Amino acid sequence: MLSQRYLKALLEGSKKSTIRPGILRVAERVYIHSGGKIVAVAEVAEVVYKRVSELTERDALLDGFNSREELMAYLKKRYPGLRDDAVVTVVKFGKVSKLEMPEDAHYGGLTPVEIATLALNKLRLSPREQKVLKAVVETGSLRKAAIKLYGTVDKRGVIRKILRKAASLLMNGGLDREIKDY
Repeated sequence: MLSQRYLKALLEGSKKSTIRPGILRVAERVYIHSGGKIVAVAEVAEVVYKRVSELTERDALLDGFNSREELMAYLKKRYPGLRDDAVVTVVKFGKVSKLEMPEDAHYGGLTPVEIATLALNKLRLSPREQKVLKAVVETGSLRKAAIKLYGTVDKRGVIRKILRKAASLLMNGGLDREIKDY
């Protein structure tokens, strides 16, 4: 997820990284979501783990900020409670390519609503998974389901993860298997 206010900088190349709290596993390529769409795909050049207190002026500049102080003010505002000894993941981007893809893009040729409907009818699901997939069916949208369930669009990743797993099970004949790891 990337705020639209930073999207132009990313696409123009002046924002070359992102800093996120926690230790994140990052793929070699990542999709950049902004404004309800997948707007870019970025190659990951490097992933570095640091404590907030170890972030440098260079980290700030690579992330599109004018100074370390500006970066720190942003991080503290964006992630309330983020402490100086907390670990962050610094993801440095290589090539970034612009895309125009709706966020509710198809999973293996099926829409999220179709995947959710099939999963609800064919897979054994936990009550939580049922609740999430029912929200997708009822609202017809990942964004609307996230707002309905969590009060924010920021939790769409939870929904996407359940949809991807359901799609995989449905396409690989796992109709009687449970979705696990949630």
